Amino acid sequence: MPTNLFGNNTNSLPVAGRVGSNLHGNDTTGLFLKKFAGEVMTVFDEKNIMKPLHTIRTISKGKSAQFPVIGTANAGYYTPGTDILDNDVGTGTDAGGGLNNMKQTEVMIHIDKVLMSSTFIASIDELVSHFDVRAPYTHQLGEALANQFDKNVLKVAVKTGAKQGSAGVLEPSDAWIENQTGRGSVVYATRQAGALADTANTAVASTDGTEDTLRTTPTASVIRTALFESARLLDEKDVPSSDRYAIITPAMYYELINSDEIVTNSVINRDIGGEGSIAAGTITRIAGINLLVSNHLPDSDLTPGSGGHANRWQSQANGNDYGLNYEHCAGLVFQKGGFGTLKLQDLTMENEYLIQRQGNLFVAKYSMGHGPLRPESVVVWSDKEAALA
Repeated sequence: MPTNLFGNNTNSLPVAGRVGSNLHGNDTTGLFLKKFAGEVMTVFDEKNIMKPLHTIRTISKGKSAQFPVIGTANAGYYTPGTDILDNDVGTGTDAGGGLNNMKQTEVMIHIDKVLMSSTFIASIDELVSHFDVRAPYTHQLGEALANQFDKNVLKVAVKTGAKQGSAGVLEPSDAWIENQTGRGSVVYATRQAGALADTANTAVASTDGTEDTLRTTPTASVIRTALFESARLLDEKDVPSSDRYAIITPAMYYELINSDEIVTNSVINRDIGGEGSIAAGTITRIAGINLLVSNHLPDSDLTPGSGGHANRWQSQANGNDYGLNYEHCAGLVFQKGGFGTLKLQDLTMENEYLIQRQGNLFVAKYSMGHGPLRPESVVVWSDKEAALA
């Protein structure tokens, strides 16, 4: 008769009393040792990238911080004999050797309510467990806060460039400051063949395009063109060329590397100034912009009012607003000074044994807020005309 690995007759009941049989059950190996592999399987950590890429200010007390904004000055030719104090310097052809009456305002970033992630581990569960549960559990609490930090900062970054001056978003007096652009830029698509491109396959920044039906991933040449267009827009607004970053999706990033298009080869080819390697699967910069990949770019409808303002204190009439319809956000280019984080309390871990609950409560928390600073330092990529403009 056929037998299995352990000598059991596969066509009859097992012999009673087998060492591995649990209560004479059919499974003759049920009581044998289950070997612990020594590795606790947890989810992979998500990549958090935004912390060093923007302005962070720490305060010890208070609910908000003021960032003064001062307008630009003009210069004019002085006419001998005129009183400087009695004349306005003016602008353009009317400029004279008089006084500058520069406008000024302020940008406010508020502290949100405490963001928290917690879990409870019963003492008996910890005793019977054959592996350490505290380390992986507490690590995931901290990771949850780090992920939310990244997501909130990227939402603010998109709002800074896409919606500055619109209703429901921070709007300084006189629509920003006289002689300042006061607004970010939006690069959007106007054709079906390639996202983020016009009929000439060139990224545009005007406001008269038509809606684009996106490919799953834009072509490499379109992504490259959008990066150069973003660099041009930043240059035209006198944004510093240092500390420029682009946040794109993994699909866009590997489209750039894996494409056979000549334009992509010129990006990687070191002989003509390209940076990166197909073998390593990396591209570091294009158009002086550092390329970074994130899965945290907002891509859903979070229109203000639909989800409320859970981040605000109950007493706040106007706190930080992270709401916007992000469905058409395709990518982001920015300079480090474009937006900021106000920090009251950094990431903190706490735990306490609760006698009445017979277990340990673990809490991870921080107290911060995020807001726009310089809209002209941000370029948002959109796949629909006027969707984020």
